[in-house]
Amino acid sequence: MDKVRADLEAYRQRKREEDAAAAVVTSKSIEEEPKRRRSESARPWIAHAYQLLDAIDPLDAWPLRKWRSSFDQSPTATLAATALLYLVGQIYFVWIEFGAVFFVFACLTGICLGLGSRRQGEVSAYSVFNSNCERLLGSMTAEHFERDMLHRKN
Repeated sequence: MDKVRADLEAYRQRKREEDAAAAVVTSKSIEEEPKRRRSESARPWIAHAYQLLDAIDPLDAWPLRKWRSSFDQSPTATLAATALLYLVGQIYFVWIEFGAVFFVFACLTGICLGLGSRRQGEVSAYSVFNSNCERLLGSMTAEHFERDMLHRKN
């Protein structure tokens, strides 16, 4: 475990050094800056559209946020009310012959509500969602698998 921690610390140090080296501004990038600014100012609506898309968080919409806060306060009552609302909705949508569509949307909503959220500083089990793609200690990677398979003694 100490070796894994040492490897992780060496990786973090390497990444810091690479980031510091990338932060050094070269004369070529200074010359290209006015060109980039001109191209960005030619289409300001695109930059604005990207900012709007980045700001959208469907899991932070009012109904889902309200459901999560009430679930934190009283999980049993919230689940009972949700099940009752689902059954009434399913019966109504079957009656108007949209039961399958309602079921699919209910499943997707259930998946979204069950995703949860991470606290500040908490790492994800999936390394691609962590800063610098850091892995959890002790996680199995393709490199570990190849190393174990290639150096295995028969």
